[in-house]
Amino acid sequence: MRIVLDGRRVGNGDIAVYFQNRAYFTKRGLNKRTLLHELYHHLVYVGEMDMSARKEERAANSFTRDFLNPKIFVR
Repeated sequence: MRIVLDGRRVGNGDIAVYFQNRAYFTKRGLNKRTLLHELYHHLVYVGEMDMSARKEERAANSFTRDFLNPKIFVR
């Protein structure tokens, strides 16, 4: 995955987009949460997983949330 800081390629008022093995970010969108979200899209793309766009977005949000806030249970 190539990371490109080019806000002109990000449309629809979004802060990042993943397209053809490249993640495009605006300056405002280049943060840990957004980077992890787009990394999940990359993993789905490389793994050739067949998911609907809605399901993929939910899974990407869940992946990001779980990565940033791990729930570790210690006995």
